[in-house]
Amino acid sequence: MPIYMEISRLYRTVTIVARGTITPEEVRAMAKRLADAQVRPFAKILEVAGARTQWTEAQIMQLAELLRPASNEKRGPVAFIVDMGRVGFPQAFARLTQSEGPISLFKSLHEARDWLKQVGQADATALPESERAGTVGVENASPWTDPEREGILIRGERQRGVRVGALNVA
Repeated sequence: MPIYMEISRLYRTVTIVARGTITPEEVRAMAKRLADAQVRPFAKILEVAGARTQWTEAQIMQLAELLRPASNEKRGPVAFIVDMGRVGFPQAFARLTQSEGPISLFKSLHEARDWLKQVGQADATALPESERAGTVGVENASPWTDPEREGILIRGERQRGVRVGALNVA
């Protein structure tokens, strides 16, 4: 199954949604895309409640190493949305990388967004007016209304950019 990723440089936020069985190749491709995009300090929301993967602790450590830059750039907060009835990759990744920056597990997108606001990331209203050009009203501005966000779909070894437009928030 695919992994879908959106990057909002305006709001310094990455959103990732994974469904079904995710292969190690797909996870590595996503990690490489994140590293290449230089978004380590961005807030990240990973919705993986409907995803399954079989990873060993050693593989998770290798993935964490791939995501670490050569510089001392601090990792932005990471919010995993998980099925609390299952234990797997998100819990192990959080445990193994908690010293690198804020990371937490949630059962809903609402909880994850609230937490990101509490830790000072992904708060659209905190941006200066000059940086909000082209977005919807300030009260509705968010990483998901950024008309310049980049979408990427990863399925197996294939990757493609996805055209992403502004959401109509009424």
